[in-house]
Amino acid sequence: MAKRAFRPEDGYRLKTAAEPELSPDGHRVAFTVREVDEEKDRVQSSIWVAGTDGSAPPRRFTEGPADRSPTWSPDGHWLAYISVIDDKPHHAHVRLAPLDGGAPSRLGDFPGPVVQLTWSPDSGRLAVVCQVGGRDPDADGRDRNAPRTVRGLAARLDGIGWYEGRRHIFIVDVDSGATTQVTRGDYDHADPAFSPDGQYLVFVSDRHRRRDDREFRSDVWLMASDGGRPQRLSGGHGFTAAPQFSPDGSLVAFAGTVSDTWDEDGHVFVMPVGGGEGRRLAPRLDRPVPVTALSVPFRWWGEREIVFMVADRGRVHLHAARVGDAASQEVVGLDTQLCGLGARPGRPEVAFTAVWPDRPSELYVTSRTAGSPTQLSELHADLLEEVELSPPIRSTITRPDGTEIDYFTLLPPKRRAGPPPLHLDVHGGPHGWWPTAWALAFHQSIAGAGYTVVLPNPRGSASYGQQFTAACTGDWGGADFEDILACCEDAVVRGVADGKRMFVHGYSYGGFMTAWAVGHTQLFRAATASAAVIDQRSMINTDVPHFLEFNMGGTPWGGTGTYEKRSPLTYLPDVNTPVLVLHWEGDLRVPIGQGEELYAGLRLLGKEAEFVRYPGGFHDVHAPSQDVDWVRQVLTWNAKHDPRRSARSR
Repeated sequence: MAKRAFRPEDGYRLKTAAEPELSPDGHRVAFTVREVDEEKDRVQSSIWVAGTDGSAPPRRFTEGPADRSPTWSPDGHWLAYISVIDDKPHHAHVRLAPLDGGAPSRLGDFPGPVVQLTWSPDSGRLAVVCQVGGRDPDADGRDRNAPRTVRGLAARLDGIGWYEGRRHIFIVDVDSGATTQVTRGDYDHADPAFSPDGQYLVFVSDRHRRRDDREFRSDVWLMASDGGRPQRLSGGHGFTAAPQFSPDGSLVAFAGTVSDTWDEDGHVFVMPVGGGEGRRLAPRLDRPVPVTALSVPFRWWGEREIVFMVADRGRVHLHAARVGDAASQEVVGLDTQLCGLGARPGRPEVAFTAVWPDRPSELYVTSRTAGSPTQLSELHADLLEEVELSPPIRSTITRPDGTEIDYFTLLPPKRRAGPPPLHLDVHGGPHGWWPTAWALAFHQSIAGAGYTVVLPNPRGSASYGQQFTAACTGDWGGADFEDILACCEDAVVRGVADGKRMFVHGYSYGGFMTAWAVGHTQLFRAATASAAVIDQRSMINTDVPHFLEFNMGGTPWGGTGTYEKRSPLTYLPDVNTPVLVLHWEGDLRVPIGQGEELYAGLRLLGKEAEFVRYPGGFHDVHAPSQDVDWVRQVLTWNAKHDPRRSARSR
């Protein structure tokens, strides 16, 4: 049977394998599967277990609907995880599943929702991060309507909402369930890890006096596991994540940065527990380690060896390096993007999840001696039997100043006579890159509708080295914009797209670039600006105002005119391209006022514009039905302004 093209509603069928955790003996992998519950219009998650020998398909270990963070006990007797069983995230708690039989049970009694957990080396305790304080989401009446006192610029975060209370570390005894709070004070804590002897914890926290006015800043701290006064290990600049002791307990590795610049690539650093400067792992490698809240990007693999993820020209590979060595060795390459990894010191296996535009998310395993990774899951077997996915094709152009720029194209699987219309999509960030896992359904839907999808990585994109990442700082809409137009021109010259039928879309910084483009060129038949940055001055009302200050070279009151110069709002009188504005009302990263300004300005000037508002949501989190509607809106808007398609519809 011939395969059909991808459709927007196929996005409901995509699943995500995440959080791979290798068992102590290396024989099993626990991982999370996220999938859409279309009836309830939400993403649900459950925990699965697979054998690393691949002899049997993975089996579902929990039923969900919101189970995550599977963690094996070091003795192999238990699997602990975080669970929500009543559709209330503020009721997240720890569950403990015995691996020799028996039903999982709730462990410990905590004063708020559980956020993270990790085992002690003797399997007798768990360190748990829990939200303490703040209002009760189940409260009624006056308590529910009580005012909120904002505590600083960092009082909210997209994807979470407004902060109240603090995140503290608790120790819970596995046998008795007794819990003890071991951190105190008006600070937040995250990412705890035990020392090999169980006597100490490392964790990350921002204890700076202006912590409530700083975003994404933290240090690594050391503390006795039964509490006490913490000692700061890192240097007081940048951000830190996922600290881990070396197997002998003498070193601590962490992911992050060591300066306060917003365009610094993340890396892995290693420092002595007793104090001393943190040194970058494999410093000769000028490629970033992707540091996100969704996965730990590195693991200790031996006494002095670390295995870690590396972003390289749009891909994410697996590398290994010994502490003190200048270079690293590639463990897993190929065209793929690793999204999570699990490994243990002394075990040759590495479990990982990965995705690529024509290969949806799955679980894999490799080892030091493996010739190639083994795929352990088949989450998309039925979909791939029915649907043809367009593979991404990389092209490289050289700009007049000698800078090389990559872009990817997805060609329509069903080709008609003549070159297809061009759909340009600009990534966010600006330090993101194409391709990316979240956009698989979006881009495959557009290619499936008959477009050549052009995905440029202009200067400013990450995964090309520090100098390239920083190349757009202070120059939004400058050389980065010219890079993007050059990619479109190259696709037309190559004959894979029709230069007279070009359309543009972008999200976040990509939305900025979309609105910027239509104010500076007449090349595009229609544009869709999603969650777009429009007015740099009013973008101080975001959850990351210091990011804006860094990129604009100061505050809006500096008198330089930069905010007006770098705002698409300034150039709306020059827009002649029809613009569709899409925005989410709950967006904290790019508040919906930005989309409202774009729409109102265009309409006030008599330009053609439409506005679609989605209730709720965040910048990075939407209801599944909204994501499906989003791509449908783009396709409908493009078709409305495509002269050939409009003629066919008459």
